[in-house]
Amino acid sequence: MKHLTPRLGVGLGLRAPLYSDIMDNKPSIDFLEIVADQYIYATPEKIELLLETGKHFPLITHSISLSLGTDSPVDEDYLRRTLDLAERVDACWFSDHICYVKTSEVDIGQLTPLWFTEESLEVVCRNVNQVKAKTNRLFLLENITYYFPIPLNEMTEAEFIGRVLEKTDCGMLLDVNNLYINSVNYGYDPYEFLKSIPLDRVVQVHIAGGVRVRGINVDTHGAAVPKEVWDILRYVAANSPVKGILLERDSNFPAFQELLDELNYARQILNGGN
Repeated sequence: MKHLTPRLGVGLGLRAPLYSDIMDNKPSIDFLEIVADQYIYATPEKIELLLETGKHFPLITHSISLSLGTDSPVDEDYLRRTLDLAERVDACWFSDHICYVKTSEVDIGQLTPLWFTEESLEVVCRNVNQVKAKTNRLFLLENITYYFPIPLNEMTEAEFIGRVLEKTDCGMLLDVNNLYINSVNYGYDPYEFLKSIPLDRVVQVHIAGGVRVRGINVDTHGAAVPKEVWDILRYVAANSPVKGILLERDSNFPAFQELLDELNYARQILNGGN
């Protein structure tokens, strides 16, 4: 992974309900992450506002529909638009998920887990390489949450992710909340997971909070970051060359100062504090 990746610091997901507060608190926010799918078909006015925002913050793009686990080539129009957006905002890196969101016939409309098999590994690597062939920009892959056990796996999730990263020479967007939720729901040690993946490839980290529903933890991006996620983040920051920590909040927005407090705490961790 031969990229001179700048350290961005600690940032926030750009969401419309937070826009005014974000602009009023620019010194406290190091960068913004945008959901690419909200902009690749946007009006010129929306793009112009985004580019104006980019004069105040570094922007990175995060897409949700490359569907890297689908056993067919990545949609070329979607890919072109995704890369064009990353180019327009001069993103230091762009990212998507290790999952699939559609088949050749059906758009599932959500991030769906893969079988951790040699066949799935080949599909993901082929599609990632299709993406990488179109750009020199650093591409990061993110781990997802899933809410049912995946049968007939040939390897663990950690082994699967590690092999994808190594075979494609990609960086990782490690979602610490996703890791925590999966570890609780499926009863494994998140730190053993971390010891099983190439932490030297972690470029960005997502943090967020969720809720417990009917006996399982659910990733909602609608609650404060829990202590367990902060603890895992502290371990990752101490053992990975993290360039950016991103707080995701998509609903149930608190007073903006609460988000700033979480950003400040994440910044302390990134800088080696407790």
